[in-house]
Amino acid sequence: MSPRAVTAVVGVAFFLAGLLIMLSPLSTDSPSGLSIPCGNSVGMGYDELAVEAEGDAFVEICSRLRMERLAWAAPVAVLGVLLVTGSIVVRRRSAT
Repeated sequence: MSPRAVTAVVGVAFFLAGLLIMLSPLSTDSPSGLSIPCGNSVGMGYDELAVEAEGDAFVEICSRLRMERLAWAAPVAVLGVLLVTGSIVVRRRSAT
């Protein structure tokens, strides 16, 4: 396999891993032992009213969890896109 193909495959793997990490659900435990869903890092599945009913502190906890997950998952996905783009843009060297 050529280096360009390897770079493209690694880039797709990084992109898909970053996307999967961003879309996986987050939750936190309340003092009563119940699991409180926080949605995912892009905000899908997050019900602020339900979380606020458990306590005001959980809104901030869920927000912090989502931001921390997004802070390292987004660069992984962006790196994957850059690798795929680089493998497409870079020209092959001509054999002389």
